Amino acid sequence: MNQNGIALLTGLVFLAALSLLALAASNGMVLQRHQAANFEEKTLAAENAAIAEAQARSWILSRPDVERQKGCISDCLLPVAIGQPGDFGTNPEFESEAWWQINGIQAGLHPESGEAVGVASSGREAARWIVEEIHFQPAAGMDNQPAFGGLGWYRVLSRGAGRQAGSITVTEAIVARPWEGEFALASFPAESSSATFCSQFSEDFPCGTVAWRRRK
Repeated sequence: MNQNGIALLTGLVFLAALSLLALAASNGMVLQRHQAANFEEKTLAAENAAIAEAQARSWILSRPDVERQKGCISDCLLPVAIGQPGDFGTNPEFESEAWWQINGIQAGLHPESGEAVGVASSGREAARWIVEEIHFQPAAGMDNQPAFGGLGWYRVLSRGAGRQAGSITVTEAIVARPWEGEFALASFPAESSSATFCSQFSEDFPCGTVAWRRRK
């Protein structure tokens, strides 16, 4: 009887140990699935923000000189969908979806006509972009070829979403471009990178995305 009891107790101990190992493995697999899902959500949100940012950048580089008040430095007449300095605050990453719907341009839509153009986002909410001019520098005295009248700097804010509520990416880029000159404009939506537009100018002058950061 004692031997049978010891064998039974030993078997129960082994069974308990195996159960604990199986439970730990199961919990690990659940955790890995959650981590993979979170990574996928973050990646999708970032991709959608990048779609919006690319369209904002191509909008800036595609605007003809007649849309911006010539030589103006402050309180200027600017192209459609480009705001004045300070129009959109300092912390857009904390603004609500409703705020972005009011102030932003939906990715995949033309800012003027609202027609479907380019690539649309695929998240729970539409990706959106915002542009504001932050500085204009006249090119007087610059030895620039092809000649242009000034350099403009623009703040590009982009918001993309994943499939789940709360999965949001907000990015900020600073984009520069020359104005008032005889050079080829970029297309909207973009058919090539901003490097194609900027290749027309000397490397001595800032052009395209000169700074970038993820705000959320």
